[in-house]
Amino acid sequence: MIFILLIAGIFLLDYMLKEHTDSSRLQGTKQDILGGRLILRNCHNEGAAFGMFKMEKKHCLEASAFVLGGAIWEFVRQLVHGGSRMGKLGLSMVLGGGLSNYFDRRNKGYVTDYVSFGVKNKKLRNMVFNISDFFILGGTVLWVISAILPRKKER
Repeated sequence: MIFILLIAGIFLLDYMLKEHTDSSRLQGTKQDILGGRLILRNCHNEGAAFGMFKMEKKHCLEASAFVLGGAIWEFVRQLVHGGSRMGKLGLSMVLGGGLSNYFDRRNKGYVTDYVSFGVKNKKLRNMVFNISDFFILGGTVLWVISAILPRKKER
């Protein structure tokens, strides 16, 4: 049950941040915070990560649904067959973030990204993320680690 609540919590947190960004910040504007370490923006990403597939919205949506379906399948499989807590945690993070981004892409035609890092490297500085992206990345790392680590024997 805790994993379902985590999925819902991540989805709702990012949904609220995206709605706040879209209603309070004009596209293209930037605001430095935390001494310039973070940059708040409003960027509508019509493609996948880093703007890939921008011209093929239908294919991007289909690919997102396919990947999300696979993650849901694995999550349910681990719930039913007793996957590791780390694996279920990672999948919960992936699903919370993935469902939030998919919801945006399906209903708006784009995903709202709103935070960048104030670093010297211009390419990194221009990349824009949302909270879901961080949960997807962190969840994927946990999921992979859980698949690599040997399972403890049941007593």
